[in-house]
Amino acid sequence: MKNLKNSKTSGISLVALIVTIIVLIILTAAVIVTFMEGGIIEKAKEAVFKSDIRTYQEILAVKNAEKQIELATGNGEGGLYNETDYDKIKEIIPEFKEEYKDLIAISNGEIVLGTRSEDPYSIWLADLGIGVAKTSVVALLEVGDYVNYDIPGGTYEIPAEDRRWIYNNVNGEESYEIGYQDIMWKVLKNDGTEVTLVSEESVENIYLLIDDANAGKSRAYLNGPDRLDAICETVYGGRNLKVEDVNEVLKIEPKPSYYNSEGTQVYKELGATFGDAIEEDGYDVSGWDKPENYENIPLYYSYTKSDCVNVGETEKDMIFAQDNYWLSSSSIIVYFNHVYVEYPLLVVDNDSLTQWELYPTGDGDLYDVCGLRPVVTLSASTQIADVTGDGSSADNAWQLK
Repeated sequence: MKNLKNSKTSGISLVALIVTIIVLIILTAAVIVTFMEGGIIEKAKEAVFKSDIRTYQEILAVKNAEKQIELATGNGEGGLYNETDYDKIKEIIPEFKEEYKDLIAISNGEIVLGTRSEDPYSIWLADLGIGVAKTSVVALLEVGDYVNYDIPGGTYEIPAEDRRWIYNNVNGEESYEIGYQDIMWKVLKNDGTEVTLVSEESVENIYLLIDDANAGKSRAYLNGPDRLDAICETVYGGRNLKVEDVNEVLKIEPKPSYYNSEGTQVYKELGATFGDAIEEDGYDVSGWDKPENYENIPLYYSYTKSDCVNVGETEKDMIFAQDNYWLSSSSIIVYFNHVYVEYPLLVVDNDSLTQWELYPTGDGDLYDVCGLRPVVTLSASTQIADVTGDGSSADNAWQLK
């Protein structure tokens, strides 16, 4: 009987141990879930971040005071601190952590939101009353504003192998160097995180022409957009205007189309390609004269200034006030019923988004000359140097640093 009693006692203890382990596992899991769902780690991270920022503000306040004393005593130069570079910020605030690089900047002696505007950091900064600088381009610039923006421009030299199909026209003479012009800019877009500028006027006179003699009949058509962008990148630090920019600014969604083998005009959704038309119509284009990657060429569409009913005159004038300029965008016009196709680049001309053909499917000597519309993008850290202007005219343009 004694052994039986001990056996029962041992059995009960084992069950209790197992139950205890199970309960502990459940409790541990519950604690982990609570810990994760409650955002304890995130809250701790937030607390450290906000504490660091407050520390930086205190240090910066002291540094600003010291700088003003130096200025008052004639031992210093310059105004309040304005820095976006990580290394320079660290010189001012030695405690500045590398993980916060580009999250914050210094503008007029204050901590502001930097170029790396990402959640949750931007939300935490907003909790501390920190946003973009009061003189930030995203805070002040509006679509259509005039902007003075001095760029250390460069010079683009057209490669020798391209000179049969692209060159610059200067006073009626061929030129293979394209240099910087001091131009006025206008605000094309402002999405709250960056500002896009476009040249107020078109610049240069760029010839694009076919090159039968060099067995490169489609070179201007295929490579033209890239070369136009390369010119704008080298000379102005940006790119050339594209049809996507134009559609976005004008808030229009045009319908591309093609003519099927029965002669009916078929409208497609924006972004439809030659390959989509071939697949839908079932037409055999194996014998057609066509460039490389022809399946991905967007179907052509056009529209006029009067079609743009969703925007005001400010947006329309930015696009249509300047005539005869290239867009870095290609397209294709398809007539399956006539067994014919045209390969144009898109242009803006005579209050219309239209096209100039650059790749004839038969014999021909086609060329066109149009201007460029350089586009540059500015981050939120870009500051206004002179806030006395309001961007309402060229004479009252914003001046960027």
